[in-house]
Amino acid sequence: MKKYLESRLSHLNYIGIRKIRGEASNRAFYRVFFDNYSLIAMVYPEECKDEIAKIEKLTNIYRETHIHVPGIKDTLADRIILQEDLGDLLAQKAFSLVKLAERKRLLEKVADILVKLKGIPCAHTASILDTARMKWEMDFFLTHFAPHYLPAVKDSETTNDLRQRLYRMVDRISPIDTFAHRDFHSRNMLIHKNEIYLVDFQDSLIAPPFYDLVSFAFDSYLDLKSRGDFFIRCLEDRGMAIDWEPLYITALQRNIKALGTFGYQVTVRKNLSYKKYIHRTIRHIVANKLLDRFLPRSLFSG
Repeated sequence: MKKYLESRLSHLNYIGIRKIRGEASNRAFYRVFFDNYSLIAMVYPEECKDEIAKIEKLTNIYRETHIHVPGIKDTLADRIILQEDLGDLLAQKAFSLVKLAERKRLLEKVADILVKLKGIPCAHTASILDTARMKWEMDFFLTHFAPHYLPAVKDSETTNDLRQRLYRMVDRISPIDTFAHRDFHSRNMLIHKNEIYLVDFQDSLIAPPFYDLVSFAFDSYLDLKSRGDFFIRCLEDRGMAIDWEPLYITALQRNIKALGTFGYQVTVRKNLSYKKYIHRTIRHIVANKLLDRFLPRSLFSG
């Protein structure tokens, strides 16, 4: 992809290109250096005209809603998006660097963003995280995580029983009526000029009301610990009504879905960097107040 990017940038006076480690996707990311500035190039493996048009549309929607996202400087050959370079400081890292007062300020900003996201009309996206899709994610977990990490899942009978339990859990998640970022976690937040910028929002969709909230409050990459109560108070102070039962059920589904992704990345893609996030995700699941209603706690021991 780098050679392709270089060929498409030949008309620009760039002075260097450096690959950036990306997330779990088929896209590649590069920092392109010019004399006194740099841009981020997001490169697709093939032409993705519709995908790029969707990102352009969502960029405008987010910015019109006063949510910070990287600006688009140019698109090339329906495969490349050149974006504003916001640096490399992820919220995941920032929370470990700053003092308590600054952590609280960041949590207040996250709460502000969540309120704005919930206010975006659902008509702005055609995608939906419906019951069928959430059940597919549970099947993905059963295929790519359970056989490798859960000793209790040892045969087809156990797997089928677990599948039915997971399906019953998903059936309890409703309504599905809220605009959501989809991957609202600390590795998709960049800190730039004392503001939080969201990235990786191309999969924005209609989801359960608390989906983005639980993606951050029960983040696989960042444990809020005692700051979680402060975060919830921030949301309530901004007028968000918290219904704890659907919140905890949504959190279970989201964390189990994350384990499926991690299992796939480790066992199929051989990307071992995700292995270190498995334990925290399991801790979130075991601490979930509604776990016993749907799954045996012993499933996640050992």
